[in-house]
Amino acid sequence: MASSSSSSFLLSAANVSWGTRECYTIKVNDAAADLGGEYFLIDALSSNFGTNVEYYAWFSDGVAADPAPAGKTAIVIDISGDTTAAEVATSLSAAFEAHSDFRGSLDSADTAIIEGEFKGAVTNAAADVDSLVTITKQRNGNGGDLGKTSGGVEVSMEAQSVQINSDQTGALVLDEVFTGSSVEATMSFLEMTPERWALLVGSVTGDTYTPAGGTELVGYGESRLYQSFFDLGGELVLHPTRYADSDRSRDITFFKSAPKPSSINFSGEDPQVMECTFTALADRTVNSAISLMAFGDSEQDVRA
Repeated sequence: MASSSSSSFLLSAANVSWGTRECYTIKVNDAAADLGGEYFLIDALSSNFGTNVEYYAWFSDGVAADPAPAGKTAIVIDISGDTTAAEVATSLSAAFEAHSDFRGSLDSADTAIIEGEFKGAVTNAAADVDSLVTITKQRNGNGGDLGKTSGGVEVSMEAQSVQINSDQTGALVLDEVFTGSSVEATMSFLEMTPERWALLVGSVTGDTYTPAGGTELVGYGESRLYQSFFDLGGELVLHPTRYADSDRSRDITFFKSAPKPSSINFSGEDPQVMECTFTALADRTVNSAISLMAFGDSEQDVRA
């Protein structure tokens, strides 16, 4: 019998990353006639958890000069054909949507939603300079690579359904109706640095507190009671180490998920690990075909 081999077999650990994108709403308060040459400041990352870039977004009416603040990169918002605040908001969201480091959309007639294209913490919060726009932070960017794991990473998937029976046919199953799916990932993290404590515990189910003149404490209390995991959650990505960082074809992505730590051990014989579970939540900003979880390159534009 001839021997055979196949490259479709996968023997690989997975690198685990989790994070959120910085997100703001920007409300336009002035009509276009009042905004030429005015600007606000906003930072973004050049890649997931990558280099911070400082931008300024200025309103170009075709007359006023570029303010060109030192050390910052321009995003031009063309308002030359606009008259109202609502038209300016549309131009603002379009300018950010066209930029490779941002996502832009409309929240309401005069308010844009501006989100970083990439996950992670930026250096400076967005701030108005002289355009009188109202900038409201909706979500902090944070996260990063979660380090080495122990004992593997397990993704469990379960299909929920209801069986259809009838009185006339007894226990015979006439049909089965799919009612939804649940997906979870469980893993144990080895490298529990103070920064990872703050991320995995302090950013979702717990919180952080720094006393005056003291150092940061990470723990559990009452501050997160009744908050939504959807609002606190971020994007979980499992990337097989067998593949280059640029090859995302075998990635598994939970578009919205929150870490739920369950235990940490202290032992003189076994390495310390923190056990953690991530439950996928349906993200309706993602195409409905994959809004819970996706296998493949999720760095493409998968928005609904």
